[in-house]
Amino acid sequence: MLKVNENGVIVRSEALDTGSTDADIKNAVRSGEIVIAARGRYVPAAGLPEVRWKREQEIYRRRCLCEAAEGAVLTHQSAAAILGLAMLNPDLRRIHVGVTRGSSGKVRATRHIHCGLDMDDVVVVDGVAVTSLERTAVDVALVSDFAGALAVFDSALRLGATHESLEAAIDGRRRRGSVRVRQALRHADGGAANPGESWSRAQMIQNGLPAAVLQREVEVEGVLYYSDFEWDGLVIGEFDGEGKYLNNRRPGETIAQAVIREKNRENALKDMGFDLVRWDWPVLTSHGVADRVIPHLRRAGLY
Repeated sequence: MLKVNENGVIVRSEALDTGSTDADIKNAVRSGEIVIAARGRYVPAAGLPEVRWKREQEIYRRRCLCEAAEGAVLTHQSAAAILGLAMLNPDLRRIHVGVTRGSSGKVRATRHIHCGLDMDDVVVVDGVAVTSLERTAVDVALVSDFAGALAVFDSALRLGATHESLEAAIDGRRRRGSVRVRQALRHADGGAANPGESWSRAQMIQNGLPAAVLQREVEVEGVLYYSDFEWDGLVIGEFDGEGKYLNNRRPGETIAQAVIREKNRENALKDMGFDLVRWDWPVLTSHGVADRVIPHLRRAGLY
């Protein structure tokens, strides 16, 4: 049995010290029992999220906890992972730490050291020192494109930040890219449930589509549902992300049964007069959301 530390990580040196061998580790990787998190660090596969982006960020979070155990203040993507901020296609190759001294940072293979950290921006979460929710969201937004900035701001609002507190954090940074970041903040909405929905909205915004209401409550045959996007009670948009059916399964329900239930819901919504449009990750990654939605808005006289 490979030793798992308090952060949910198997460290090679610790495993070898407790009697395991490199062959044991290789066999566990080959069988899928553990996954590689970084050089000499592994994470048990059991209990990891099924949705790909959540799985990747959870593995990264555990790597960050190992660094935090060394007394580092985590920043940027690393702080976001600890705080639970959802990110869109984040670069998770390096652990980000902050220091108060120095005038220039250092980028290494596995670590990015940021200088000029203000300790007033540091909070402690479950014993781990990280930059605050607002500072972290702004730092991530500043190194992201418009869609990435929108996604992290949407997530920050879901976690309790406000537009005002995020605006103040931007004022405190005054770095290149702040115009793009402020634009993203103006459109941020905590109703977006995940980075895919945020990216969908970013494409709608950049193509001039009318704003949708997010997570609008709709009663279908006595059951309450929440639509991802809704326009004027006429058009409903649904993003079919990886977790659409994984996350919405009822106890004991298979994915196939969840898909059938969702199809029945779709038919009921159409019977109520809604025009329903759906898209998935391939449409999203090919920047095709606007082209998918526009014909439905035109039919409804909304575009």
